[in-house]
Amino acid sequence: MDETFILNELKSLILSKTGIRTITPADCKRISIEISKTLNKNVSETTIKRLFGFAVVKHNFSKFTLTTLSEYVNEEYLDANHLSPGANAQSSLHTWKELHDKATRITDFTLKGIKNRSGMPYEMTISRKFAEHDFEDFIKGDHSFTCFISQPGYGRTILLSHLAEIFINNRYPIYKDSTMLFITAYSLFNKEHITLNFEDQLKLQLGIHPKDSLIDYANKNYESTGGKLVIVIDGFSELVLKRDLKKQLFESIINFICSVEDNKSIKLVMSMRSTTWIRFYDCIRHSSYLKTKWFPGNYFNLNDVSNVPPLTEKEVNLILSKIHHLSSTDINPKLKTQLKFPFHIELYYQLKEEDPHFNYSTNITFYELISRFIQDKIYRSNYYTEKILFLKKIVQLTDFGNKGTSVPKDDLIGELSAFKNAYMELLSDGILMEEKSHEQFHPKEFVRFIHPHIFEYFLFIELLEKFHLRVDSAFFSYIRKEYNGSQSRFQLLQWTIRFIVRTGDMGALVSIFDLELNNYERSYLVLFIAENLDYRAKYSPETIKLLREHKLHDRIIKELVNFDFIDSCYKESINVLLKVVDTEQNRLVYHSLLAIFDILSLNPELISNRLEILSKFQSDEWIVDPYTIVKLIRAKITDNNADGEGLIESLEKSLIGKEEDNHTPDKSISYVLIMLLGLFYKDHEANLRLIKMILHHTAKTFNRESPFFLFALSRYGLINSIINPGKKADQLENILIMLDQNKSRFKITRYAESIIRMMQAYQLKHKKQYSMAYNFCLEPLHLFKTNGLNMNCLFIYNLIIEIFTEANDIVKANEYKYEKLCFIEDNHIPNLIFLPSNEIKKF
Repeated sequence: MDETFILNELKSLILSKTGIRTITPADCKRISIEISKTLNKNVSETTIKRLFGFAVVKHNFSKFTLTTLSEYVNEEYLDANHLSPGANAQSSLHTWKELHDKATRITDFTLKGIKNRSGMPYEMTISRKFAEHDFEDFIKGDHSFTCFISQPGYGRTILLSHLAEIFINNRYPIYKDSTMLFITAYSLFNKEHITLNFEDQLKLQLGIHPKDSLIDYANKNYESTGGKLVIVIDGFSELVLKRDLKKQLFESIINFICSVEDNKSIKLVMSMRSTTWIRFYDCIRHSSYLKTKWFPGNYFNLNDVSNVPPLTEKEVNLILSKIHHLSSTDINPKLKTQLKFPFHIELYYQLKEEDPHFNYSTNITFYELISRFIQDKIYRSNYYTEKILFLKKIVQLTDFGNKGTSVPKDDLIGELSAFKNAYMELLSDGILMEEKSHEQFHPKEFVRFIHPHIFEYFLFIELLEKFHLRVDSAFFSYIRKEYNGSQSRFQLLQWTIRFIVRTGDMGALVSIFDLELNNYERSYLVLFIAENLDYRAKYSPETIKLLREHKLHDRIIKELVNFDFIDSCYKESINVLLKVVDTEQNRLVYHSLLAIFDILSLNPELISNRLEILSKFQSDEWIVDPYTIVKLIRAKITDNNADGEGLIESLEKSLIGKEEDNHTPDKSISYVLIMLLGLFYKDHEANLRLIKMILHHTAKTFNRESPFFLFALSRYGLINSIINPGKKADQLENILIMLDQNKSRFKITRYAESIIRMMQAYQLKHKKQYSMAYNFCLEPLHLFKTNGLNMNCLFIYNLIIEIFTEANDIVKANEYKYEKLCFIEDNHIPNLIFLPSNEIKKF
């Protein structure tokens, strides 16, 4: 066997064993020391440098050196034949069994190298079902060759290794009596690159005499046993060759395919990146015969030039179940979508190794994966300086994304000549791609980023440099102005948040909330900030101190007093912020907010657990003590006869006594707790007065367009529509509908929207428009159920039952009565809560 093959395999295995991804001259000394410690044999640092190309090779490596290196990587099967290139060139195998055994040893060697180089434990990888089916169809069919084609990172090598294991283990009858030779492309070259004859190189590796024919060997075996010779070639991307030399290799493979003709005894399987396949296909595109001999697979996508699809959800779940024995339900659905790209699985495994609890709800995982992808494929690769300059130039030519994400290739002529090698690797590694379009019947080439998120990363880097690495209000204003309506805007904000948290400039985060954001963007970014802070705090103990210095929690809490209980990010943000809370007062605020969720769930156990936490805090500065209010509500939930005489009057007095000009988050929370407490008592007129007093307070100290004021106003309007249907309720309805229709100005939350829908449903019921009233109930009911707001669900059920009862539709009324009882039972809600709607009207 050629020495180049052995040396390349040894280099890969040594890097895998030592855990070095990108070797430097300094690593050679470490490898030399490791070999000495492990084997008590000496391979000098200079020899290691010669092996990895850091020193001039003046003579061949000695047999001692090769044997020692093979012992170090535990490759016991590197026998004397492997270590003596050309030793068996003139001898010849006599039987097919000898050839089969030789091919199997080489295949085992290749498989072991793949397993050692795997970016994650090989046992956590899986076989791809689509590949098994394609491979089986190919072996049974009349085609001579096939190729697994994709952009880098789709796991083609692991895919082939699993197919080889299935083949060798004869799991399917069609593979019985057949032989596989699994080699890497660089094993097809000898050290002088003297010959590129494909069949001669195969015969050299298999020990067949140069004058004998490999095809004749295979045909005789096929005639006697029906077994086929399956040749698998991987590693084309690792060939660092001049284009003309690679073209010669392709032509040699094509000549071999032609010489096989219509024989069914030999099957050729290759694996190539999309860019490599395009060059290979250029060599056969004019031959109709060769195109008929190619099996494209069942998933070939002409636009992507790929026949390897992303992982399916089932495959992702299977891999995740092997990583720390995770259940698929423990993984965020958004993350699962990202992990359908196999290379991200490897990066995700590395993140999980560093932090076993790494499982966030926002795109923080996505941005960490992209960052690592760029670090691996660009910053730790050859020509990284030239690559970065080239990518920055593309971003500049797109006018910082304002002209799209692609640029005419002609505009890059200067960079293409200066950074030719860097550009070719960017194409080969799947960072960039070339595409053609026809303008006025003339073809024109463009260069663009394959993945938009990588473009956004470098766009963000360019914007940082444009602002001299200063992220302040001017930076955010620029993004808001220049990328208004652009899909990149929200991604740029997230890259910015990640950068700020990593650099510790917490004060700059406050500027985020001064931007014009819709409710979803605002609440999502709060959660994204919280998760980044949590992730950062695990590696930097100074994070909490910085939060305290810049009073970031105080600013975030102001965003949380919109009380959008339907927003999926809202509750999750609070739970994450508790992990990085800076003061006991802020901790009390967060737990008081969570207490509201507990109350709305009507779950006595959750409320009791929260009470135990709240009992540890001092709340002297609050209008009401959260612990006292929650305790009263729990008593009412668990015992409907709990004494509440004089409670409303007491609350009214406390509001009068606490009237002040300033409005703080703790007051907003106190007001919500007071409103909730009032719901559990039958004096609805007094409850209405309470909310009116709260509106009076907030109107004086709070912007009338603020989310909290609109939240309180919607509740006031709903109670009016329940107990005082008439002109005033109609006026409030018109006001709230107008506010809801002007979301760009008035920050109506989805929870407030749902309350307004309930109010409209009540108004329609009073007007005897029962069908419309029922339809207005359906969406709020779905949203309340989805977010565990069981109290609101019961209100809706009572309203629907009233609607059908008044409409004399007893069947539907009974149907919803039964559904309500099942809902109460399923959610373990005490039966004493909320008597039938015709006895007590509840909000």
